[in-house]
Amino acid sequence: MDELGMKIVSSHCDFRKNLEQKAADAAEIGMKYLICPHVGRQKTLDGYKKIADEFNAAGEICKKNGIRFAYHNHDYSFRQQEGQFPQDIFMQNTNPNLVDFEMDIYWVVAAEQDPVKWMKKYSGRFKLSHIKDRTKGIAPKQGEPNVSCIVGTGSIKYPSILMEAKKQGMVHYILEQEAYEKAPIECVKEGAVYLNGIRF
Repeated sequence: MDELGMKIVSSHCDFRKNLEQKAADAAEIGMKYLICPHVGRQKTLDGYKKIADEFNAAGEICKKNGIRFAYHNHDYSFRQQEGQFPQDIFMQNTNPNLVDFEMDIYWVVAAEQDPVKWMKKYSGRFKLSHIKDRTKGIAPKQGEPNVSCIVGTGSIKYPSILMEAKKQGMVHYILEQEAYEKAPIECVKEGAVYLNGIRF
């Protein structure tokens, strides 16, 4: 990465195993974040509260090592369960001094939620984002398979979303390409050209 003139901002990891060592290693190479990528749908709302406590503890470990801890969402935390959004539970039960959030905008849209409304509701908490696009003409449904496409060719209106994201404290914008209509590097190049053309 040094030879390419690039920096690793963050990495997803299993935060429940050897986090002390992972945080120390991440800090040593100049990373800023370790991120929990998935916890899955919990059986009860208390399950999400217990995980929020785990996030706070992980945040303490990361802070001690000079980096930050964050959680990356899928659609399940933006779908109501027992009348509540699990994402609200995570946001309200984690310490902002210890825990940030990486908004996967695709999964928020897949859950039929408005990413901008959530950014405004918790201004300053979503510091990172995953940017991938959603194939046009497919109605969202719970448990849907990944129907992503090249960024800029799908249904997500990124210019307006990203302009607001910056106002609400977003710092890192990470292009995530999971569906390959052609060679992966070509898909990424097209997405990068699209994103670099957005002024925000």
